[in-house]
Amino acid sequence: MPSLPSPQWRGAGGEVGFAMYLLIYRGTKHLFSFYINSARKKIVIGGSEGDILFPQELQNCELVMRKEFNFEKKDYSWCLYPTAGEFKLNGQTISGGEVFEDSDVFSLQDFSFSFSPTSNLSVLSAAADETPTKAGNTLIIEDEPTEFKNIETTYGGIHKTFVFRPGRRIVIGRKNADVSVAFDEVSSEHVILEMQEKGVNFINKGKNGTWVNGVRINSGILEEGKYHLSIAGRHDVTIKINKEKTSETFLAGTLSPYFEQIENWLNQPVLFRNHPIILLSGESGVGKEVFAEFIHKTSGRKGAFITYNAASIPETLAESELFGTAKGGFTGAEERDGAFMQADGGTLFLDEIAEIPMNLQSKLLRILEDWKVRKVGESGVGRTVDVNLVLATNKNLEAAVEAQTFRKDLFYRVSTLHIQIPPLREHKDDIIPLAKHLYRALSGRELVIEDAAAEKLVSYSWPGNVRELKSVITRFAYSGKSVLGSADLQF
Repeated sequence: MPSLPSPQWRGAGGEVGFAMYLLIYRGTKHLFSFYINSARKKIVIGGSEGDILFPQELQNCELVMRKEFNFEKKDYSWCLYPTAGEFKLNGQTISGGEVFEDSDVFSLQDFSFSFSPTSNLSVLSAAADETPTKAGNTLIIEDEPTEFKNIETTYGGIHKTFVFRPGRRIVIGRKNADVSVAFDEVSSEHVILEMQEKGVNFINKGKNGTWVNGVRINSGILEEGKYHLSIAGRHDVTIKINKEKTSETFLAGTLSPYFEQIENWLNQPVLFRNHPIILLSGESGVGKEVFAEFIHKTSGRKGAFITYNAASIPETLAESELFGTAKGGFTGAEERDGAFMQADGGTLFLDEIAEIPMNLQSKLLRILEDWKVRKVGESGVGRTVDVNLVLATNKNLEAAVEAQTFRKDLFYRVSTLHIQIPPLREHKDDIIPLAKHLYRALSGRELVIEDAAAEKLVSYSWPGNVRELKSVITRFAYSGKSVLGSADLQF
């Protein structure tokens, strides 16, 4: 058996921006893959509401993977903390705090987990009979389904991104167009890009023609790739059609107007001095982090996507986690960037902002005025940061202002661009497509849902929203079956 390729990320946290997966096995069979973006700081495996779940008979077993700063390595590492159950790391019982690195395997009974730079959703039949030499590892054969992700356009130095939705039309033209090319020789609707399941339908409607990569074209299907358009033979527009792995995609469904509203904001950077502040609110589990990741990807920013959860950070550490620490600023202080500086050039997702202590809310407001961050213990004016800021809450901020637990001036500053994400019970048309999408993202296979199961899924109230649906589908994925019946749904 050939050896595994070396993972292509720095440290266990993926801080250089590469995708990382946690591969889950039962015995030597690869069940599914869990995608980890570089912003994740905590993953719960097992329990009743974990990110990764066990079958019903092991539901009481739970382990927490936490990304912690390693001062010796000057980098982050994943550490393992079992809550219940006898987990092992490379064959040795885990007591708590052990570092889980790229080549390690941790296990519980016949389940095992290992890191990989690829999702390994499919294994070729030629390799299926080969027995791995180490539990949790197998041949890395990347054969994962992909889906269209978005269309990026660049004209006159202005970059725009349009999320892919079959049937959606992007207009390039002189007037009231998505991409405006304001010259007399350009028709009002010069080029139509129509998104389809099989690709992008290209239609030239301009009387002076359009050249695609040097060839005059009137119509055709554009697939994944980069294309140089010469509008009326004189004006250059670049379009890039992107796909991504199924395990990294999201399903917009009937919430597409919300995503497109965000997209419209991001496509007008001049209005926000390139510093849009977007507020996401909604019940727990509705998918606020999915929206935040969408904002980061759509923005086209090259920096990192950093998550800070105000509810999970002790108040005594909150300031240093947000703003960083200066070496020698206080006893034992090391030089370290906080969340704002880590997200410089990228996106900072501040989750559960209603939990930010009042004394930090005033400092946060000051940063939002001049975008300068000063570390704890640092003198001077601080460092200017360039971030997209996304905030999220499952609480009513107006009520928090009335209760004097959230500053009124901060509320006015962050609530201009606001999306209220509805609970899953209010967009039930998405339940079946979302269930199928989640299963395909986990297993690489198509899910068949029997009529009785479909009725049960749609009629259920889903108090835990999309997070609960994902838990249900994840548990089912452990069965190895691809037909979901009513008996498989325990509610």
